[in-house]
Amino acid sequence: MGTTRTIKEKLCPSSVAAWFQKRGYAVSACHQQMMQRVEYTLDIPLLEDNFDRDEFFEWLGIFSIGGNLVNEDREAEYVSSYKNSNPKMEVGQVQYLQFTGFLTRQKIEKIFNMLREYATANNETLPWCSLDVQGFADSPVSWGLKEHNFYTDGDNSYTIVLRPCDHGYILRKSLSSNNKPKITQ
Repeated sequence: MGTTRTIKEKLCPSSVAAWFQKRGYAVSACHQQMMQRVEYTLDIPLLEDNFDRDEFFEWLGIFSIGGNLVNEDREAEYVSSYKNSNPKMEVGQVQYLQFTGFLTRQKIEKIFNMLREYATANNETLPWCSLDVQGFADSPVSWGLKEHNFYTDGDNSYTIVLRPCDHGYILRKSLSSNNKPKITQ
């Protein structure tokens, strides 16, 4: 029988740093940061029965990096401008929040619960909202407690799209850069 290790829920980040430093690793502080961006008058994809999920996530990725999205009634500024072919609606304002740093599972759960509360409170006017969590290569944590190896390096990511109007969601997981994303609803 193997031993089972449990991780304390309230483990202090400095304790983790001290553990690594005691074993000869170079340790430096990594501070969490938040960035906010607001876009005005933007066509967003609608999550109707016939929408293309791959194209939706492509749109979401382009929006996330601040790419050039083209509204239906405007000409593209650049050859690389992106035009969404899914059903869409124009909204007056879109909020984008980005947190960077080493976030614990508890912190991500707290952010998710706040997003879910916001979506529930605004279910009449909010078509959807999303949370994307991006891992990084050689991360010390793993998906499903599976050990990393040559083929799975830990840069796992997932996106949860909440649909407050019908209390549904879409989950897109990409477990390691070597795997094709999996989308469930």
